[in-house]
Amino acid sequence: MLVPFDLSGGRDMVCSSVIRRIGGACAVVLVLTTAVVGCGMERGHETRSLPADLVRKIDEIAESSMAAGLIPELQVAVIDPEAGTYVHAYGTADLATGRAASIHDSVRIGSVTKTFTATAVLRLADEGKLSLDDRLARYIDHIPYGDTITLRDLLDMRAGVWGLEENADFSEQLIRKTPATEWHEGDYVRAIIDNPDRATPPNTRTEYSNSNFYLLGLVLEKVTGKPVREVLDDLAGRYGLHETSYPADASMPEPAAHGYAYFDENPTDVTARTTPALFGAAGTMVSTISDLAAYTGMLGRGELLRPETFQDRIRVPDSATRADGGYGLGLAVGGSSRWHNGAVLGYTTHIGYLPKLKVTVAVVVNQYTIPPVTFAGLQASPIWSMIVRALYPGALGEDKDTNAPVPAVPSVDQLNTQLRQAFDPSVPAAQRTLHAQAEGKDPDLLGRMGSFLAKYRIMLEVNKVTRIGRSLFATAMSESPLAKTPMVVPLTAEDGQWRVESGWVCDYLGLVGDTSPACG
Repeated sequence: MLVPFDLSGGRDMVCSSVIRRIGGACAVVLVLTTAVVGCGMERGHETRSLPADLVRKIDEIAESSMAAGLIPELQVAVIDPEAGTYVHAYGTADLATGRAASIHDSVRIGSVTKTFTATAVLRLADEGKLSLDDRLARYIDHIPYGDTITLRDLLDMRAGVWGLEENADFSEQLIRKTPATEWHEGDYVRAIIDNPDRATPPNTRTEYSNSNFYLLGLVLEKVTGKPVREVLDDLAGRYGLHETSYPADASMPEPAAHGYAYFDENPTDVTARTTPALFGAAGTMVSTISDLAAYTGMLGRGELLRPETFQDRIRVPDSATRADGGYGLGLAVGGSSRWHNGAVLGYTTHIGYLPKLKVTVAVVVNQYTIPPVTFAGLQASPIWSMIVRALYPGALGEDKDTNAPVPAVPSVDQLNTQLRQAFDPSVPAAQRTLHAQAEGKDPDLLGRMGSFLAKYRIMLEVNKVTRIGRSLFATAMSESPLAKTPMVVPLTAEDGQWRVESGWVCDYLGLVGDTSPACG
């Protein structure tokens, strides 16, 4: 699942639908060959390493993110043709055994799979074996609006295919510690066909949907006569990626970074919870940070595609209105980056290419709990953004208040007091000592959040406060009559004070069908 990502704000913004979105101090040692150096860290095999000052910035962000964000293992790759390369794994790959992280650990890459699927479709178009103007009904029967949906509509998220947001059996696989039902091959397409009222006419709006790429996987099978697994494995081979594959089942190549999720106070190993039946060509592939580092640049430069096809790929429909540019053909496109992220149970990934700098940055995290269970932990996308901003100031656009003083970091007790007051619906907005972003659009945004917490009898108790640059992360325990789970409350420095990030509040409001003018 792709997690829509705000390049201006630097954090993930999970869609209101569950389904749509889908360390201690160590010495810094620069080496030219693979070596393990303390605290479970591994340096990559490189011909030229990044300068020590840039490495320190990455390490500080990574280690602080792990400390704040409930992250067992974090992997980072930076390839800069001018400054050098850095590929690094932090932390623990397997909490049960304590095995240290490695840059060769397999990880689930979620919706980054879509970039491979789209490339495979575009290559078939280059070869004249299909046309992006072909109707879906030519390849798959009985899909609602299949006689008007084109392959291009599927690629650029304008097909209107239902994303299974309200399918209880599907969501059961993602948000329950022990699902009561099973999900099998064929269930996904059957759910789409059996619910024609959930579909909307194509080209009505741009709306991210895993279903589009699940169906494109079936198109690939129809055109090539091969299982989609073989098609995408072959494509990975053409890129020279030897640690990237489409698994036949829920297993992963070893060594693997185990994936974790929080259904209660403790992390649950969910490594083997993602099967091809769940996401198909939308989110099944596995890779390593080493392969992702190499792949991201090739993807961002359009390798393996005709130049005119690649230009078509990164051209965003005129109707797209996202502030970060929008969605092209299986690739998110902003003014300064070409990127994709992904989230499946236990893992988040973000890869991005900065064409002006010719720089590649990739981040992988092995913990992801799918809302509405909890917004537990930092994900790969905000960490990616913090690293890019630290190494390449201004690369993602003008950063507001970059040189403004950062407020003092509150203590745990101070922040608990401020959050309790901020989330008390009876306290007028003007009397609160802690505010949210975008309160100019909705002065009572935090009051809305407080009403949500009160309705579901959710109590928050902060136990750690971590500052990373101009961001502040409050690691907390969320307790309700139904569950007790950890979470991370993100704040940002703005106008000389710490403000709760509006996107985080809007995520929660969206889960219960509420909204706010600040969430537009």
